[in-house]
Amino acid sequence: MNKKIENSVIYNVYPSSFYDSNGDGIGDLPGITQKLEYIKQFADIVWINSFFKSPFRDGGYDIEDYYAVNEQFGTMEDLKELIDKAHSLGLKILICLVVGHTSDAHKWYLESQKAEKNEYSDYYIWTDQVFDSCPYKIVTGTSERNGNCLVNFFTFQPALNYGFAKKTFEWQNLYTDEVCKKVHNEVKKIIRYYLELGVDGFRVDLASGIVKDDENGKCSCEVWNEIFAEARRDYPDAIFLSEWGQPQYAVASGAFDVDFLNHCYFDGYNRLFRKEAGTNVFKSDGNSFFRKEGKGECKAFFEYVEYALKESKDKGYISIITGNHDLPRIGMGRTQDEMKTVFAFILAMPGIPIIYYGDEIGMPYTNLKNKDGGYNRTGARTPMQWTAGKNAGFSTTDGELYLPINENYTEVNCESMEKDENSLINTVKSLLDIKRRFFGGLENGLEVINDDYPMVFSRKKDGATFLCAVNPSDREYEIEVPEGGRILSSLNAQVSGNKAKLGGVSYLWIYSEK
Repeated sequence: MNKKIENSVIYNVYPSSFYDSNGDGIGDLPGITQKLEYIKQFADIVWINSFFKSPFRDGGYDIEDYYAVNEQFGTMEDLKELIDKAHSLGLKILICLVVGHTSDAHKWYLESQKAEKNEYSDYYIWTDQVFDSCPYKIVTGTSERNGNCLVNFFTFQPALNYGFAKKTFEWQNLYTDEVCKKVHNEVKKIIRYYLELGVDGFRVDLASGIVKDDENGKCSCEVWNEIFAEARRDYPDAIFLSEWGQPQYAVASGAFDVDFLNHCYFDGYNRLFRKEAGTNVFKSDGNSFFRKEGKGECKAFFEYVEYALKESKDKGYISIITGNHDLPRIGMGRTQDEMKTVFAFILAMPGIPIIYYGDEIGMPYTNLKNKDGGYNRTGARTPMQWTAGKNAGFSTTDGELYLPINENYTEVNCESMEKDENSLINTVKSLLDIKRRFFGGLENGLEVINDDYPMVFSRKKDGATFLCAVNPSDREYEIEVPEGGRILSSLNAQVSGNKAKLGGVSYLWIYSEK
């Protein structure tokens, strides 16, 4: 268990949209470097989305060359300067490890699809011939090789060959077969290259699904442990963050240090924030707990998290995200006060929270036309709203921006909101300051006191109790609190003795040393 990151916060940057340093309308690595002092106010770790050489048909997650920076973002030297500047500020850098698939423009695939047997023929998963019946997602009839290639998502993302948990067809490899080690060794080289360059770890894309037909991810965890072993030996502080959503497997297995809960594997996270139509990347229809209408529920979330915390105890950490590049913005349809209750909850929970760029100011979601394979994710990738000036301070260009600026940028922007002590951005900064000062040593577990409106839970530390009460609804409630407790932060809440009145859309952080 990596204790050095125990009380950390991660800030997630989508490089195309964060800050444009050269005036071409697209964000870049030097732009991130210039804004690291800003990020430092919120986080200890910076996760940067994929910036590798790519045809960019899926936002850079279709990689053509793992050892080159896509030219729109800069150069490898720019990456090194970013890492060095981050380290000088005490920040750690995570980059994406996207090795479940490549682009079909990758040299490995270009060789693998040839009819003649070669050293790359087994790097991907191929059926024996094109007319095979196949229950998996495939691309067929596009190569000179007589076979169909399995793909993970889009047709241009051929799946790398980590094998299958069980063999059903003659063309399949078991995940333990020696032939699969070819890809393992390539991934080890990529990891070592970037650790030697100075990165502090990786957010691992598609962590749960590298081994096909793998129930509960057991075989995938086994493979990740084998791949990471050398890096963990030589770089014991390296951080491995999984895109999984099931810490009882990803973290409990020892494969990953942190696993972030997402929209895929259980509905508890969605029920908190993403049940209304359009609020999820998948089709959704319902009521979220964090809405002032107060029609949602959080019981399923807490039941799952308590189980996940128990299973992963002393192995690593769970993470709750405000959002990421794969989801519509959490600020969609929420007021600034409603967003304060979201942050009061996420930052009070055990684990390592992830803040998606712009969520700290409540950037909205606009339903935009597909760009770079984003589809309904595109609206969550709009330029960061820095100021009320030209292009929201994102770029000096007079030309076209990567994506259009949201219309509310003159009110919702960092510069303007920082001048208002009651703004969302300043509330988030205050909560994070309290978290750093008071949360060190808090037990990783939690006691759920009420799993309805209002949500109430507590955490312990050396006999002291930290209590968090959150009422995202517009109704009023009264709850019991530790008498004489210290109010660390609150919104629309009043405490008298051992009673607290929670107004509509409110929260209360209270600390008691009894």
